[in-house]
Amino acid sequence: MNGLLIAYWREWRPYIVGLTEMSEVQKDQQRTCIHCMIVDLIDDFFAEHPIEPSDSDEVDTAEADEVIDAVAKLVAELTSRQDVAIRRQLIEQLMSELTRYDDEFRREDAMGTVGSHSRH
Repeated sequence: MNGLLIAYWREWRPYIVGLTEMSEVQKDQQRTCIHCMIVDLIDDFFAEHPIEPSDSDEVDTAEADEVIDAVAKLVAELTSRQDVAIRRQLIEQLMSELTRYDDEFRREDAMGTVGSHSRH
């Protein structure tokens, strides 16, 4: 499902859910968060395959670099069969979301807030 379909779903979901049976609504509310699943997967991966610390005085970003590379490959794979305009729009959407969450996390860190909706 591409970003346009997701945006469409988010806009019409309240109306659609109102027309469905209660059991389907409950299933939707109990659905596992994909963000949480990805975080757990990454944690498990690096627990099983730790990166050796470098002898350099620089900040070690090997884990972050590996995750960024994996996310970039995933987005490229998911969008590879879309036309150029849709790929460009999805990449812009990704960049916008990255910026939005980065701003939110930095504000929360500055205020000492823990337990953000986005960090569940």
